[in-house]
Amino acid sequence: MDFLNTSALRFFLALILAFTLWVFVSYTQNPDRSIAYENIPVDIEGLAPGLIVIDKEGLPRAQRPEVDLTVLTDDETLDKVRISDLRPFVDLTERGPGEHNVPVNVVTTRSLRLRTTVEPEYLVIRLDQEITQTVALTVETTGAVPFGFEARAPQVTSRGQPLTAVTVRGPQGRVIRVAAVRARVDIDRLTANYNSPRTLEPIDANGQSIAGVTVEPATADVLVPIIPSVGLKRVPVVPSITGFPASGYVMAGIEVSPLVVTLTGSSGPLDDAENVLTANVDVTSASQTFTRSVSLIAPQGTQLRFGEPTEAIVTVRITPINRPFQATVPALVQVIGMGDGMLASLSPNVVSVTVAGTSAQLEALSTAQLLGVVNVRGLGPGTYELEPTFTLPEGVTLAPPVPRVFVTLRLSPTVTPAPSPTSTTENETQPTATATPGAPGPTPTPGETTTPIATPTPTATP
Repeated sequence: MDFLNTSALRFFLALILAFTLWVFVSYTQNPDRSIAYENIPVDIEGLAPGLIVIDKEGLPRAQRPEVDLTVLTDDETLDKVRISDLRPFVDLTERGPGEHNVPVNVVTTRSLRLRTTVEPEYLVIRLDQEITQTVALTVETTGAVPFGFEARAPQVTSRGQPLTAVTVRGPQGRVIRVAAVRARVDIDRLTANYNSPRTLEPIDANGQSIAGVTVEPATADVLVPIIPSVGLKRVPVVPSITGFPASGYVMAGIEVSPLVVTLTGSSGPLDDAENVLTANVDVTSASQTFTRSVSLIAPQGTQLRFGEPTEAIVTVRITPINRPFQATVPALVQVIGMGDGMLASLSPNVVSVTVAGTSAQLEALSTAQLLGVVNVRGLGPGTYELEPTFTLPEGVTLAPPVPRVFVTLRLSPTVTPAPSPTSTTENETQPTATATPGAPGPTPTPGETTTPIATPTPTATP
């Protein structure tokens, strides 16, 4: 109780009472209020060098992301708050290419006692690598100059220097799609030089414009010389063919596109020009149809009119020679159809035969097919002049005269003829028949022998 009566305790209680009274009066006389701010741009911090913020289409983000802020404070402080006092930001430190969900932070730019809430609390930030690439510069010319004038090849310069390639910069996903940079010019009905600065447009392989990248330089000066033509002449395109197809093949036809082109030049060379030749098309050893793209060569003193193709498509049709060839080759002959106990000899056993067919068919003729056979089934002992038969592939025929061979049949020495069932005594034996050429002999027991052979590969001669 003595402690409660002390002066220190009384001071402490008085202090608490005073603070409570201040809080009561403050909130009664000056209560907290809130204010909302919409579409506040968000600062980007910590972005690594070489990275760029993109949208969901892969394009560089032109504007900063935005959020809504709500400020809560007392009336007195709230009257002092300005939108410039609030700075929302996202920290992208150590964030690489890709999509990131990043929290939004809010700080005040001067000392104010207030509370803030942000909506949304997280932002989706997409990053991509920023790269550069050098691509070719092309000029797309539209329209046509009047008759009697000719437009020459365009000339592109930048700050007085010839320009053939430019640099494009932007997100990697966009830059890698750029195939070239295009300048468009319209020379329709012009009779004097076209000379004008043109905006350079990045395009893909299909000629479609690519957004989201910058071109350096962004513009260039394009000059298209337009001069009077001394003369014009339409002449045919003639393919220049060298060499010969493979053996047994011929050129069945030659096709060229375009068929005609227009030349320009002075009257003398233009009058002498009868055609435009292509660069040489070599058909050496060709055995099938093929197509080549070759350049056009204008006659001396002339040139192809602007806009005419500078190359031609040449198709050479190669086909086998269809006319027949003949080749004389040796062929081995063998005997088939001999009965049991019979022996045979041939004279000759190798004959020369003449076969006919195309070059390709004769080259494909295998030696195993050049085999002649003589069938002696049903013939008895004796000598016979017979015609061998040959099995040939489709398309190959045997040319006359067909060779003939002599076949001698005899009984094996170990075979004793069987006694005749019509003998009158046991000691009588049936006399041996002497074969007469062309006469039938006794029917032998069925049985055949075949001897495989090999003959040289035929060589075709027309």
